[in-house]
Amino acid sequence: MQLLEKVRKTEFLGREFLAWLWYRSETEQGHFKMGDKTIEIWFDGKIVLEGENERGLETVTCSGQSQDMKEARFALAENKEVIQATLVLSMEDNQWSFALDTPWMNFKTFKTPKVLQDKRDDPDGLFYEKIFLIEAAVSAMDDIYAEFLERRLSPDWPVKDLPALVKWIRDGQS
Repeated sequence: MQLLEKVRKTEFLGREFLAWLWYRSETEQGHFKMGDKTIEIWFDGKIVLEGENERGLETVTCSGQSQDMKEARFALAENKEVIQATLVLSMEDNQWSFALDTPWMNFKTFKTPKVLQDKRDDPDGLFYEKIFLIEAAVSAMDDIYAEFLERRLSPDWPVKDLPALVKWIRDGQS
C-alpha cells in the first residue's frame, strides 16, 4: 500500500484526536497524568475546522483569546472537523506552544521554553538543550496520543467515551 493511501485511510484519527484533546482540555482542564508527571494542555489562539457540504469543501478558521471559542465549537457541532489547532503544553516548570495539524500530525510554529545556558561557556549546550526541550514536548504528545489510541480502540469507546464526546460537541451549539 502506498504511503498516501495509508494516510488517507487513517487521517480520521488525527481529526478525532484533536477533537478528543479539545474535549479533554475543556472538561478535565487538560490534565494528563503520565507516570509521575502531570501534563497540562489547552487550545490557544487558533483552530481550523473543515467539512464538506452540498457546495463543496468549507473551512472555518477561528482565532482569538476567547477560552471557549464559541464559533469554533458551533462549527464542530455543525459537522466540521478540527484539522489544525494551536496548543500550549505545560509540564513541570516549562511551557511549549505549537500548532498541530492532521493528517500528518505535523508540529508547526514550535516554540520551546527559553534556553538559559550561556553560549560562551558551552556553545553546543544551547543546541542540545533546545533539542532536549523539543524531544520532551514531542514525547509528551506521543504519550497523550497513545492514551487516545488506547481509549479509541477500547470496547468502552462506543459506550462511554464517544457518547460523552458527542454530548460535549452538541452542547457547543448553544
